Amino acid sequence: MRIKRQPSGYIMWLSANNTYDWAHRVDNRWPCSELSNHRLCVVVDNNGICDMTFDGATSWTNDIDGTELDAIVSDHLPTDLRHLWPCWEVRV
Repeated sequence: MRIKRQPSGYIMWLSANNTYDWAHRVDNRWPCSELSNHRLCVVVDNNGICDMTFDGATSWTNDIDGTELDAIVSDHLPTDLRHLWPCWEVRV
């Protein structure tokens, strides 16, 4: 997993190994994962997700489950960037 911080957000790259390992964790599996063993890149800014590639393509025939996308990004996101991901509660 790699993250590039930008002034208004970040880019996160997850390799096929990253997504496979995440979906097959002991006692914390995602049994019907659509992302497992696939490459994923998300671009997030102040407005949320603004770009995404799946196995290097910007479009694909099957939609990715939003719940799984939220979970995998959340699990890999460093604490200082959580305020930019919509499923994280921002506490004031």
